[in-house]
Amino acid sequence: MNLKEKSLIFIRKILLSAVPLLVAFFMIPINALAAIKVPVDTSIEPNKDAGTDLYESKCYYHNALPLNISISSGQDSSVLHDEKYSTSIKLDEGTLVTVSSETKMHGLYIIWDSMVPEWTLKIGDNSYTYGKYNFLHEYIELPEETNELTIVIPNAGDQTPIKGLNKMRISDIMAFDTADVPIWVQKWEPTCEEADILAFSTHSDDEQIFLGGITPIYQAEKNMRVQFAFFTTHWNGYEPIREHEKLNGLWLAGAKYYPIMGIFDDAYSKTYEGAAQTINEDEAALFETRIIRRVHPQVVVTQDYLNGEYGHGQHIFMATNTIKAVEFAADENYDPDSVAQYGVWNVLKFYVHLNSDEPTVLDMRSPLESFGGKRAIDVARQAYLCHQTQQWCDFSVDDYGPYSAANWGLYKTNVGPDVAKNDLMENLTSYDEQERIRLEEEEKLRLEEEKKKAEEEEKARLEKEALEKEQAEKEDGGKDKDKDKKKDESGLSGTEIFVIAAIIVIVLMAGGFVAYFIVSNNQKKKRRKKRRR
Repeated sequence: MNLKEKSLIFIRKILLSAVPLLVAFFMIPINALAAIKVPVDTSIEPNKDAGTDLYESKCYYHNALPLNISISSGQDSSVLHDEKYSTSIKLDEGTLVTVSSETKMHGLYIIWDSMVPEWTLKIGDNSYTYGKYNFLHEYIELPEETNELTIVIPNAGDQTPIKGLNKMRISDIMAFDTADVPIWVQKWEPTCEEADILAFSTHSDDEQIFLGGITPIYQAEKNMRVQFAFFTTHWNGYEPIREHEKLNGLWLAGAKYYPIMGIFDDAYSKTYEGAAQTINEDEAALFETRIIRRVHPQVVVTQDYLNGEYGHGQHIFMATNTIKAVEFAADENYDPDSVAQYGVWNVLKFYVHLNSDEPTVLDMRSPLESFGGKRAIDVARQAYLCHQTQQWCDFSVDDYGPYSAANWGLYKTNVGPDVAKNDLMENLTSYDEQERIRLEEEEKLRLEEEKKKAEEEEKARLEKEALEKEQAEKEDGGKDKDKDKKKDESGLSGTEIFVIAAIIVIVLMAGGFVAYFIVSNNQKKKRRKKRRR
C-alpha cells in the first residue's frame, strides 16, 4: 500500500467519523431549543436597518406559589413544575392530581399538553366543570380560595380530530394568591363570533413572520376584535411544542381571543399540487368556510396564494382555499350544516399577503401606547422569539423587503377601494364602535320617547284638570239654580221677614206716636176752652 492509498484511507475514516458529529450538530438547534419553555431575558437584536429598540422579554415563570403536587397513580409529579413545555405527564381517565399550598390559592394556571375536553375541579365537597373552550393554556379564577384542590382527569376520547391523543397530558401547574397575576399568565377569551379581522395562518410562526403587525396594531392598540385561525396542527409531527409557542407569541403580541386550531398535518411542499397530495382540497375549503361563517368577520386576511411567501406549497394551498372559502361563505347552497348553525356570511373586505402593485401598507413604525411606546415591528419580532424551536431558521420579521409583514393586497371589497392605503379597516366601522353607536341611538330614542311620554302625560294632566274645573263649574252653577228655585218655592227668607216685621213695628210705633200727639193736643185744647169759660 503506497502513501497515496494510505492517505485516502485516512481521509475516508475521518469523513465517516465526522458524519455523526455533523448530524448531531444540525440537530442541536431543534433538540436544545425544544427544552426551552419560553424566552428568558432575551432581547431583540438589531435586524438590518429596521431600527428596532431593545427590550427584555420576561416570559419565564415567576411570582407563582410553591406547590405540593401529588398524583393518585403514584407517578412522579416533578415535571409538573419544571417550567418546560417539552416535558409532560400522561394521565389515565379518573386520575386525581391534588394540588396543595400553605398559602390560600386564588387562581390556578394549567399548561395542558393535549387537546382539552371538559374536566372536573374539586374543592372540598364542591365540584366545578372547566375546559369548556378547550384552552391549552388555561387560567382559572377559583370559585373559592383554598389551600387544596383536586383535578380529575377526564377521558381524552374522541375530543379532537388529531390522532394519537388517547390520553390526557399536563405539562405544568401553577397557582397564585391574588387576582393580580403576572402578565405572562394567559387569560384567554373564547373564539370571537363577531371579529373585525379574521387572520388565517398556515403554521405556527407564520402569524408573526408574515402577519405580525395585525395583532399589536388592531387588537392591542385599536382595541378591535382580531381572531386568528391556524390551518395546520403540530400535534402529529415531531414538534408539538409549537402549539405552545404560538400561544406564547400571540399573547405577547396582544392577542385576546383564543386562536382556532388547525387540523391538517404540517408537511413541506413547493407547490399547490404537492400540498394537495397530503390534504384534501374540499376538506380544506370546508374547514375555512366554516370558520368564516362562525366568526362573521368584516375583514379576512390570508397568506401569499401565488408564491407562498418564500415558496412553501402549504402557504399557497391554504391561501388559495381561503379565496374559495370567502366565496363559499356567502353561498347558501354550500354546506347546509354550517348554514343552519351560523348562517351565510358576506365578507366586506378580503386581503392577501403581498401580491399587489399598489399595496395597503401598515404602519409598523409608529409608537404604540399599549406597548409603552414600542412599535408593531418591535412587538412582532419579540413575539417571534417565543417560537424557540424555529430560531435556527433563516427567517426574520420585517416591514420591508420581499416578505414584508406590512404589505397587503386588496383582493376583494364590497365597501369601495382603499384610498389612504394604510388601514385594513378603511371604509369600515368596528363592531365595538357599531355597538357604541347602536346604544347611543337607542339611548337617544329612549330619551325622545320619555320626553314624548312626559309631554303626553302633562297634556293629559292639563286636559283632565280643565275637564274637572269645567265639571266643577257646572256643578256649582246647578247648585245656584237649585237655591233660586228653592227660594221661589219657599217664599220669603228669614231675613226678608225680619226686615218686613221691623218696618211694620216702626210704622206702628210711628202711628202710635202720631196718635198720641193728636190726642194730647186735643186734650190741651179742651182745657183751654174750659178756662175761658
